[in-house]
Parts: sequence; structure tokens; C-alpha cells
Amino acid sequence: MRDVQRKPDFSARRRAFTLVELLVVIGIIAVLISMLLPALNKAREQANTVKCLSNMRQIGEAQAAYAVDFKGYSLPAGFLQMPNSNGYDWENYATILVNFNYLKAMSATDINGSPSTNSVFFCPNGMTDLVGTTYSPPGPYNKPDPVTRTDATGARPWRTQSHSSGIIIDTWYGINADWSDPTSLATSKLPLHFVPDTTTGSYAYVPKLGSIPHSAEMVWLYDGTFFNVDYGPTGANRINARHDKFTKTNLLFFDGHAATYDTAGLPGGIGNACSPTNPFSVYPAPPALLADTSARWRTDY
Repeated sequence: MRDVQRKPDFSARRRAFTLVELLVVIGIIAVLISMLLPALNKAREQANTVKCLSNMRQIGEAQAAYAVDFKGYSLPAGFLQMPNSNGYDWENYATILVNFNYLKAMSATDINGSPSTNSVFFCPNGMTDLVGTTYSPPGPYNKPDPVTRTDATGARPWRTQSHSSGIIIDTWYGINADWSDPTSLATSKLPLHFVPDTTTGSYAYVPKLGSIPHSAEMVWLYDGTFFNVDYGPTGANRINARHDKFTKTNLLFFDGHAATYDTAGLPGGIGNACSPTNPFSVYPAPPALLADTSARWRTDY
């Protein structure tokens, strides 16, 4: 019996995309991506802002625990070896909290090593390179203050090597504090101070937490670097605009809550911090100069 060769069934063959159809599909995908990317970026930015606020609240809880253990005194901004500090602090608030086990943070390997971001002291919108970082003890990357609120220098960490334990902690949050003589006017302006070792145990420069006026409005930590925002013509530029396309700043208050503020409404606005018409030293300024006066930075207003 002769084998009958079966003809191929072309109707069952899968029809391939033409080049035009493929280009149309690619174009549609590109349009969808362009529509989704802004929403994804906004969601990522909001997530970073929320994470930063969460970090601040955890630090606030640690500060409250410290006050309970130390007779109600608030956490000092830092600790100096006086009278020969050589221009750097032996401890800052972050190393104190880690040394006393109120918070956990990975130490950098050495004073010039890469920063550790595995801690609540890391702002997810902060910079992780060290150019412009303030070291203590001084290192090769010491730079001048940020010149604007959006300057990358203000988004980099403040690095301190603990004199007592040797750990090296980076913090991306500045503290509302000052180092000054107790008889100076500055002690009535800013709520926290550095404690010299000559007064260890006296807490002469540190107020009790319950004595902070307007604790729900008085700033303790801020997105930014270092401390002493009342210092000189550029000190207030240590406050950094990190969130929502470099327009907002997160603040932690003495009562433990954290919130997001328009950076332009904080002392000095978005440009140079201090000027004859809007100096930080007379904060809070009139409403025409400051849009937001609900965040207090000084104890004498």
C-alpha cells in the first residue's frame, strides 16, 4: 500500500510578529514605563522619608531611656576633653547611645574607612561618600560648612571615634546644640551643650529633659550635619534639604515625635542661612521671613 504524504497544515502554524508590530509593542511598553516611573520614584521617596522618621523616633526613644537612667538629664550633644580638646569631641550623642547599649550601630573599620549604613543613624537619603565629612578626631576630609541647604556636604555623615571604646560611628542627623562657656549668652539659646570632662557628673551644661520648654516644638535632631546651627553666617546651612526633591527636612523633637517640614520655612530658608534680613540669631523671624514658626530652635523664645 502506497504511503500518502500528508500536506503541511499552514493554518496551524503560529503567526510571527512583524517588525512593525514589534515596534508598536515596544513603544507601548516605553510609554507605560514613562508613566509609571514618576509614581515609582515618588513611592520610593516617600518610603525613604518614612524610614528616616522611623530612625529619628527610635533615637528619641533611646534619649528618653537615657534620661530615665541618668536622673532625668537629657542626653548631652557630646563630650570634650578640656581644656585641650584639640578641636574635636571625644564623644557625640551617637557614640554615647551606642556605648551605653541604648542603640546598636556598626562601627566603621577605621577613621578613614567607609561609613556604616547599618544603623538608625543613617538617613536613607543621605550621602555615603566621605568628601566633606566632619571627622572627630580630624581626618583628611574636613571641609567648610555647607553653603546652601541643598549642598551635598550637609547630606554626608558626622563621624566620631569614641575615646572610651574606640568605635567609629557615623550619624546623618545633626543635633540642636552648642559648645560654649556657661556664662555666655548662647547657653540661653540652644537646649543642649557639650560636657567637658572637668565637670563629669555635674551635668552643668545639660538641662533636665523635663525642663525643656515647649518640648513638642523644640527641635532636638535634624536632617543635617554636626551641631551649633546658631554659629556664624553659614551655621544654619547645616540643616539639610533631603526629602521630596530637596525641599523638605525631617526634625525630631524633645517629646519624641518626628515630622517633615518645608525646608524653606526653617530658619534662613533654602539659600544662605543667615543674612541681615533673616538672621538665625533672631529666630523666630516675622512671618514675612519665616513661613513656619512651629518648630522652635532656641530656649529664649
